[in-house]
Amino acid sequence: MRPTLPVDSDRIRQLRILCQKPRHLEEIWSWYVLRRISVYVTLMLGRTRVTPNGISWSSLLFFAMTGWFLMIGEVWGYLSAVLCYNLGYLCDCLDGELARLKGMTGRLGVFVDTLIRAMSIPILTGISLAFLRETGRVEVDLLPATLIYGAVVIGTLGLLVPLAYNYVGLKEDENDPVSEMRTSSAFMEWLAFFTGMPGFFALLLVMVLVEIAIPFPLVSLLLIVFLGVTALKTLVRLYLTTSKLR
Repeated sequence: MRPTLPVDSDRIRQLRILCQKPRHLEEIWSWYVLRRISVYVTLMLGRTRVTPNGISWSSLLFFAMTGWFLMIGEVWGYLSAVLCYNLGYLCDCLDGELARLKGMTGRLGVFVDTLIRAMSIPILTGISLAFLRETGRVEVDLLPATLIYGAVVIGTLGLLVPLAYNYVGLKEDENDPVSEMRTSSAFMEWLAFFTGMPGFFALLLVMVLVEIAIPFPLVSLLLIVFLGVTALKTLVRLYLTTSKLR
């Protein structure tokens, strides 16, 4: 089973089978939204000299920009962050599809994909700075805030580059106990969506638009709730993973 659109031709359906993953390997946002359109972009890119690795690096850049736009703490910054996150996520779908289409899979793609996962650290930093700005607890000019954010990005990459390099050679299953729980039922999958980055940015778009019309700090509430939920999820994940390793 692959994601489809009513306008799909037979060629597009065959391309979906070739390039896209089945339902049980996809997350909610990619399955119901991004994969529906990504195959058309993949078809266009397949006619160019663009490489899957080039798309992967673009994904990394978009995710890094996401946190920077968040920390600005303004409406235009939030909307730009939502756009960048989805462009980064779309590129993360496109690189694999393009690699299968062109037959260009390799270790570099796995390496960059691992770095992309680590971009959740700068994004969480951006969410934290945005909350502090929203609540007036910290007033930091854009340049100093950019330096702080840049240091987080550099530190994250500095730590993850050797780890990602070592990860490329591993043959073991990458799923930890929490990842396995996500696919155990429809309820758990939707719970994972709303407590994860895709759900956060979907809700952020809604909250920003509603807050424009209603003077209530919905964005601030979303920011602090998501940080708290992420902290709780991390502790649960740490406990379950270490328990499995004993």
